Amino acid sequence: MLDKVYTSRPVEEKWSASWRAADLFHGEPRSGTKPFVMVIPPPNVTGALHVGHALDNTLQDIFARWQRLLGRPVCWVPGTDHGGIATQSVMEKQLKAEKLTRQMLGREKFLARMQAWTRQCKSTILGQLERLGCALDWRREAFTMDADRADAVHEAFKVLWEKGLVYRGERMVNWCVRCGTALSDIEVEFEERKGHLWHIHYPAADGGRGPVVATTRPETMLGDTAVAVNPKDPRYQDLVGKTLRLPLAGRDIPVVADEYVDSGFGTGALKVTPAHDPNDFEIGQRHKLASVAVISPDGHMTAAAGSAYAGLSREAAREKVVEDLKAAGVLEKVADYPHSVGVCYRCNQPIEPMLSWQWFVRMEELAKPAAVALDSGRFRLYPESWAKPYRDWLSNIRDWCISRQIWWGHRIPVWYCVQCHGERIRTDFHQVAAARGVLSVEAPGSCPVCGGAEFVRDPDVLDTWFSSALWPFSVFRWPGRTAELKFFYPTSLLVTGYEILYLWVARMQMMGLALMGEAPFPECLIHGIVRDKHGKKMSKSLGNVVDPLVMMDKYGTDAFRFSLVIQAHPGKDIPFAESSITGSRNFANKLWNSTRFVLMNLPPAGRKAYRVADLDRARLELCDRWILAEYQATLSLVRQKLDAYDPAAAADALYGFLWDKFCDWYVELAKIRLQGQGAGRMEVRPAGAGGTSATAGGPDQESARAVLVEVLSGTLRMLHPFMPFITEELHGALKPFNGVKAGFIVEAGAPELSGDWSDDEACREMGTVMEVVAALRSLRAQLNVPPGLRIDVVSAGGSADVRELLAKRAGYLTALAHLRDIRHSREGTRPPHSATAVAAGMSFYVPLEGVIDLAQECGRLRKEIAKAEADLSKLAVKMENKDFLARAPQAEVELARRQYDAARGRLDLLGETLRMLS
Repeated sequence: MLDKVYTSRPVEEKWSASWRAADLFHGEPRSGTKPFVMVIPPPNVTGALHVGHALDNTLQDIFARWQRLLGRPVCWVPGTDHGGIATQSVMEKQLKAEKLTRQMLGREKFLARMQAWTRQCKSTILGQLERLGCALDWRREAFTMDADRADAVHEAFKVLWEKGLVYRGERMVNWCVRCGTALSDIEVEFEERKGHLWHIHYPAADGGRGPVVATTRPETMLGDTAVAVNPKDPRYQDLVGKTLRLPLAGRDIPVVADEYVDSGFGTGALKVTPAHDPNDFEIGQRHKLASVAVISPDGHMTAAAGSAYAGLSREAAREKVVEDLKAAGVLEKVADYPHSVGVCYRCNQPIEPMLSWQWFVRMEELAKPAAVALDSGRFRLYPESWAKPYRDWLSNIRDWCISRQIWWGHRIPVWYCVQCHGERIRTDFHQVAAARGVLSVEAPGSCPVCGGAEFVRDPDVLDTWFSSALWPFSVFRWPGRTAELKFFYPTSLLVTGYEILYLWVARMQMMGLALMGEAPFPECLIHGIVRDKHGKKMSKSLGNVVDPLVMMDKYGTDAFRFSLVIQAHPGKDIPFAESSITGSRNFANKLWNSTRFVLMNLPPAGRKAYRVADLDRARLELCDRWILAEYQATLSLVRQKLDAYDPAAAADALYGFLWDKFCDWYVELAKIRLQGQGAGRMEVRPAGAGGTSATAGGPDQESARAVLVEVLSGTLRMLHPFMPFITEELHGALKPFNGVKAGFIVEAGAPELSGDWSDDEACREMGTVMEVVAALRSLRAQLNVPPGLRIDVVSAGGSADVRELLAKRAGYLTALAHLRDIRHSREGTRPPHSATAVAAGMSFYVPLEGVIDLAQECGRLRKEIAKAEADLSKLAVKMENKDFLARAPQAEVELARRQYDAARGRLDLLGETLRMLS
């Protein structure tokens, strides 16, 4: 027998250990059924998992467990990502606390320390995934920097190298001065920040009046090598070809005409800094302008900026430049100017565009097959609204900068001959126009050009997303042609967040098509981001982070999972609040208590297996036929929603069926039949009907037991992918009574009813009964009628069909609405001192004399109305505040609107009740 109260932790520990001991989730290649395969989006080894990981992995677990229930072989590969910049940053913070730097340790010792840290983090992360209930194939755990993945990275680089798709070139790159490395375009995020637009006069070289330029970065003017104007701008046509004197720097620069310049922005005159702006770089290339780098890779001004500024940080230089411009009398105007600023996706520091020699992948050739896969339907995104932005991104793709100036990662396998390139290759690598080196994991024996034997390895590592892009096939030990690779590739489905659609999903598609000749997964489910209840992104600085472990400890893992999934509508962000878990915990308790009730009303285990297929339909009660029809419809709907990759709708369907129909209605009626509560028939059968009347005893109890066991057992199996622990426990308790031989619930298979149990008539009749009961229950609550007090009801009006139905089902009404008597008044006269409920086209009068103290109740209602009016007045002030409506987060405005509507509805209801009693 189940414990009286559900305690989640012991149940979770019990089944986690059992699943692991049974190696339940391991899959091996075998002939026959096509497998269902997923690879986990590998979390970075930067610490513990966050609530976004919990959502992502819960969604994947739902599909893995569902496919197992359908009988398919399943392989869901676990693993972690070395994380590149993100992980190195964590380690460098630890070193800083110890007053150390990675340079002080040296590369070899630093990497050894990184390996120790990642081993610890991997253990933590994988333990958290197991705690979450993830049905992962633990024997296949992979790491993006283990030996097998290193082989895959080297092979991929080699293939791209040999195809001419990898090259080293000097380009304008996104440089993070905090992380000390180049970033790809899609690793740059843009934030709206408050800034200024400085208007600076650039005088003519002969001392005359020159143009005024507007800039958001005055410190970069020290590297200006021209001013550009639009050739069609009449204001500046006479200036084109003239020479200006660059303020503060004192050197002469030309005025050039270029169609890139937007005449309507600022003053229409553009300062050109080819070394520090990608668009200026292009202008510089077209006009053969010099590039003067005035900001160094560490974010400080260089000697080229002039002795007054060299060594200053970018921020300090800006302040000094502005002061000096004012002193020189050339700063003509400063305006507030909010603008979009590119920042590092890891450290949030402003990006510095910078010329540098880096490694790139030519993406146009790789993007074309990926676009064809999307257009032909060989790759599909869910929801489909993501297809267009994905296609547009592929169409406008730029070469991918894959080199990173950090130590933690896969080191680029290219070596350079010192004799060919000179000693500078050792000290100033990123400024050397190195010819193509020698591709090799180990140092080459001799230079194929000069025969030299001294080599320097490229110091850079590959972008972490390079190894991640190989993940769907590297986990099966590609480039080896293994049995696992042949059987499990391509995978079946990828589940991930939209924030890495281009960083990861698109690159996996391109690499899979280029290296394997086949898309790595035909379908991808894109989910939203978990935000706080106000719609804000979770961050430690805002103090709104939700720790999954804390939530699982407090509410139970199943409740935490369910609360996430039921809000995860396709493609939409989730405004998550801890209070949302309470409802899911209550749902788990409801399941536990309902199952406990069923078990308490079954004979000793093993005596009989209850199956609906063994029942005679003609002997079933209305509620039996109704719940079986609803059960069948729910099974179908849940299948449909899971097939459409809409687990939130599937969870909602299961919740609605189990709580609102099975527990609240069917179980309540079954209690009366099984425990003999309330004498008399549950329904009145017409003369000549087959079978016996459904009384509290007799064969009807066996029918109720069979329906309870089958419906509960089957629904638990459907719910298992969402709430694995409690359903496994309850399945085990019910197994002796439902005829299921399988050990674990995923081995029992998805439930199916034999035959067609749809029954429109039963659903219609039961719907009418429930409508009337709900109206009477609502009236009781309105009038504050004591729950244990049975009341009399007089009905009036209505169609003949409804009256006949309610007469036939009077036992249902009496039991569920807690009535003493219900009778119909043909005259329709309302009894004195009675309240009215309306339902199913009929009026239901409740005489109140002797039920409540009318004077006392009216007094109570007047006090409630006064309080409700005060509450509504406060909410009205908020809803009339234009600043609040315009500036507050949309989620907060919607919450206030719902609170206002609820308060308005409550006030109306209280007023209606008072009028009724008066």
